[in-house]
Amino acid sequence: MDFEQLLDKSLNKVREEIKTELSKSLDEAIKLLNEGHTKIIQEYTQRINELITKTKEEIEGEKARLEVENKRTLLVEKEYWINKVYERVLEKIGEVVKTKEYKDAIQSILNKEIKEMEGEKITVYCSPNDKSTVEKVVGNNKNVTIKTDDKMLGGIRIYYEGSGLTRDFSLKLILDQVFDSMRGKISDMLFGGK
Repeated sequence: MDFEQLLDKSLNKVREEIKTELSKSLDEAIKLLNEGHTKIIQEYTQRINELITKTKEEIEGEKARLEVENKRTLLVEKEYWINKVYERVLEKIGEVVKTKEYKDAIQSILNKEIKEMEGEKITVYCSPNDKSTVEKVVGNNKNVTIKTDDKMLGGIRIYYEGSGLTRDFSLKLILDQVFDSMRGKISDMLFGGK
């Protein structure tokens, strides 16, 4: 073997060693890149999932807030229309107080209360429109004082001076009580339900 062959052989051997080392280094670099890539993918996947979860929670919170706001708005709107019905009923009281049944009811209540008072002094409050009806029932009874109340829409309110007791048969009070007890039914009629 001559020198050149020996040199070639040595160079080839060194080349092979370098090539093997480079191949190992390349494989190691690729392995490190793949591991880094996988780690980065996992890390960002976790961050993305956390952001998605947080966003979902925010959306659910906003959705719940909007549902509450919508319910509140609906309740306000329902209350508005129920109050409109109440106002219309109040407007109709003027027609009710003109009926014979109304006047008969006032007379019946007064007759019963005057009988039960047994000489106690009373003051009967009524609307100016009902004064003549009340005067007819009271007649010359000295224990009864009649006073008009411009705020009363109809009906009577009786104050017993001896006991300090007041019995209220005013149409407004009766209407309020009936309306409150029927509020659910009125809501169902207006907006559907049950």
